[in-house]
Amino acid sequence: MRRCTALRPSSFGASSPHQAKRWHSYDKASLTKEALLQKVEAGLGRDADGKPLKIDPEAKTISTAAGDLPISPIFDPAWMQARRKTAKAAPGPPLGRFRRKLAHNPFAQALATPIRKCVNSATSLPRYFLQDFELVQHPTTGKPWWAPGPLSFEHVQPTKRPDEEQPDISRGSNEEVSAEKPKSAPVAAQKDGTAESEKDARRPRRAPITSYALNRKSLIDMMGGKNKKYASVLLAVRSGMAITPDTREAVWREDMGDVLLQKMRQEATDALALRSKRAQPYEVKHRFVEPCASWKDVEGVKMRGCVLWLPEKKDAARQYATLDIEGAQYGKKMVVHNLWWLLGEEEVQRLREAAELFREGEIFVLKQWGSTSMMRLHMLLWRLQGYLAEPDADAPR
Repeated sequence: MRRCTALRPSSFGASSPHQAKRWHSYDKASLTKEALLQKVEAGLGRDADGKPLKIDPEAKTISTAAGDLPISPIFDPAWMQARRKTAKAAPGPPLGRFRRKLAHNPFAQALATPIRKCVNSATSLPRYFLQDFELVQHPTTGKPWWAPGPLSFEHVQPTKRPDEEQPDISRGSNEEVSAEKPKSAPVAAQKDGTAESEKDARRPRRAPITSYALNRKSLIDMMGGKNKKYASVLLAVRSGMAITPDTREAVWREDMGDVLLQKMRQEATDALALRSKRAQPYEVKHRFVEPCASWKDVEGVKMRGCVLWLPEKKDAARQYATLDIEGAQYGKKMVVHNLWWLLGEEEVQRLREAAELFREGEIFVLKQWGSTSMMRLHMLLWRLQGYLAEPDADAPR
C-alpha cells in the first residue's frame, strides 16, 4: 500500500510563496562583546603583510597594512549585540505541588492549546477540541484528498530505544497469523526495518494546508453527507498561492466519521495494552494501570487519573460519568470511561487478548505520570468521549 504524502503548494504547479525569515535567537554567552569581536576578527583574515586584522571596538577602527581605517557598522560588536535576540532559558521543572499538579493535568493542557476556528459551526475553541484535517495527495491518482491530521494521535505511544523492539499488540495472542494482516491492525504500526526508509518516512509535524472542524462525530458525518458545501467550506477561508483550483476540488470521504473513530480507538487500545504490561520483570506491578475490586478502592490508588470501566451491562453510563473522591485536595472528581462504549466491542476484545490485566475485573484506574505519552493517552480518551457524545435532548440550545 502506497503512503499518502502531505500536499504542498508546488504539487499542483503553484509557486511557493515567499517565506519571511523568522527571528533567530542566540545563546547569551555568544552575544558578549568579547565573543562577537572574536567571531568578526576570525572572518576578516590577514592583511598584505600576513598580520591578522584587528578591530578596536572603542575607536571603531580596523588595523590594516595601510593604517587604521573606520569599520563598517555591521562589524561593530555593539551594533551586532543590539540587533540579535537573546534566546530564552529553558523553563525549569514546575515548583510547588499546585504547579506540578497543573502541569500534569490533561484538562489544563487541553485548554492551553492555541485557539483555532471551526468554519462549519463558527466556533473558536482551543485546538484540542477540534480535529485537524490535512490535504494530502492520493498515491495512485495524484488528486487531493482530505485526511485526518496527527494532532489526535501524536506522542500517544511511549518513546523507545533504537535497539528496543516495539510490541505489536494488533496480532493478539496468536502468533501463527503473523503473515496475515489483522482487520483492526493500526496503519501506524506498519514500519520498515531499515533506517533509511524510516528517515524517508518522516514528515513535518504540520501539513502545509490544514483546516479544522469540531471534534464531534455528528458534525463529521454531516460533512460527508449529500450536501458537499460542509466539506468545501474548509478551504473557503483560505487564500493565497497555496490554494489552487485543483485543491478546491479535494475529495472528502463519506465515511470519514467512522474512519476517524476507528483510528482513535485503535490508538487508544494499543496504548492501554502497552501500559498494562510490565516491560521488564523488575518493574513495579500495576505501574500505570491498577485494577480495583470496588469503587471504594479507587480512593486508595496513588496518582489516580481516570477510571476505566468494563461493566457487565455494556450499555451502562454510555456518556459522561464521574466519580467523586471524598477528602481529596486534588482530583476530587474523576472521569469514568465506559470502555464498551468508548472503544467498541471489537477493540475491547482485542484489548483483552493483548493484555491479561483487562480479562478479569470491571474497575481499573489509569494513573497520571509526568511523561508526555501518558498525558496524551488521557487526552485521547477524553477526546474520544467528546467525539462520541451526543447532545442532550432536554438541554437548552
